Amino acid sequence: MKILLSPRPAIWLLLSLLALPAAARTSNGNDFALYFSEARDDRDRRDLLDEARGRPHFFRYLQIMNLEETTMDGRKAVRITAFEPASLMDVRFTVTKPVSLALLRKHPVTTLGSALAVTGKVVDADDETNTITLGETIVRHKDRLSPKRGKELLCEVDPEAVFYNYTAGSRPVTLTYKDRDLIRHKKRIVAGKGPDGWVEFLEKEVARRDRERKAERSK
Repeated sequence: MKILLSPRPAIWLLLSLLALPAAARTSNGNDFALYFSEARDDRDRRDLLDEARGRPHFFRYLQIMNLEETTMDGRKAVRITAFEPASLMDVRFTVTKPVSLALLRKHPVTTLGSALAVTGKVVDADDETNTITLGETIVRHKDRLSPKRGKELLCEVDPEAVFYNYTAGSRPVTLTYKDRDLIRHKKRIVAGKGPDGWVEFLEKEVARRDRERKAERSK
C-alpha cells in the first residue's frame, strides 16, 4: 500500500508536538487497556473510563489489523484499527497530522501487521465490542510487536507518567512512576482499612512527598 503525501514545511513538526495540551499528563495506554479488560464489572469499567476519558495516553506495540486511507475536513487521513497485545483489545484511531502521516509512509511503509507507538486522547472504551477509541492521534514511532528487556514503557522513561490507577475506592487515585514503591503497602492497608483507607493513604503519602520534593528544589 502507498500513502501519497505532499511535503510540508518543518513547522508542522512543532505543531504536531504541541497538539496535546502541556497541562494534561500522559498516561500509559497499555496499562489502561489491561485494567479495563480485567475489570470486575461494569461499574469498575465505567470508573476506569471516566478517569481516562479526555486525557492523552501513550500506547506501544499496536499491531495494525486494518488501515484505510480517507479524508477528514478536506485533509488526508488514515483510519487504523490496531491490536493491543496485553489486553487483547482493539484500538481505533485516525491519523491526520502531516508529520504522523509521513512517518506511516517512511520506509519501510506501514502496512497490515506493522506495529506503531502512538499518543491519543481516550474517547471511549466498549467491553462488548472489545474496542478502545482514541481522538485524533499522533504517531510517535514505528514499533516492535512486543516488549523486550530494558526501558520500554512510558513510565520507565518519564517518572512523571502515571504508573498506577486505583478505582475501587470512593474516588480514583493515581501514582506516578517515582512513587511506585508505595504499592508494597496495598495488601496490608486494604486488609485493615478497606479500599477507601488505601485511597487516603496514597493521597496523604503522595502529598507529603510532593511537599518534601518542593522544599528540596527550593534549596
